[in-house]
Amino acid sequence: VHEPVDTPGSYADLYNLATGTPFALSHGFGQLSLTRPSAECKEFGNVLFAGASSRPGNGVPLVLLGAKSVAEKAQRKLSILEEVEQVILQ
Repeated sequence: VHEPVDTPGSYADLYNLATGTPFALSHGFGQLSLTRPSAECKEFGNVLFAGASSRPGNGVPLVLLGAKSVAEKAQRKLSILEEVEQVILQ
């Protein structure tokens, strides 16, 4: 009989979750509120994040607020791109 046993350590090893959980970052002081990763990608200007592991945090209300914020940022970025495109085409 074989019965697998999952522990926090096995999840960390299997899913690269050393700093968090399957659902979001851990609740340690270094990953609360403003110390969570930003919704904007540092490497790529056209990538935005929404969800439990980005600001403002986890839990349905905060994830929904984060998604709304990301949607508004995306709209602003797209409108700026459209304005630039119109200037170039003139």
